[in-house]
Amino acid sequence: MGKIIHIVLWKLKGNHEVAKEAISALYKVPGAESMKLGPPLIDARAKGFNWGLYSVFSSSEALQKYAVSEEHVKVVENNVKPNIEDILAYDFELDA
Repeated sequence: MGKIIHIVLWKLKGNHEVAKEAISALYKVPGAESMKLGPPLIDARAKGFNWGLYSVFSSSEALQKYAVSEEHVKVVENNVKPNIEDILAYDFELDA
């Protein structure tokens, strides 16, 4: 089984700098092997999604554990949801 790539795209609302700062609390949630937040390089192709997350997990089980962890749920409820208009999440497995 290969590593799992977890991608989340958001359409930020309100003050984008405040939203980005709030969402960056995801960096403190344990579980991912690596994580990067950032804007799209080509706005015209992003369909309004203006902030994204790319993270790598060791397995689908590790991703699931992260998704339901108290720390993750707290950051999503308190930091992410208040600052977004829309969300798109996509996960896939890398070849082993």
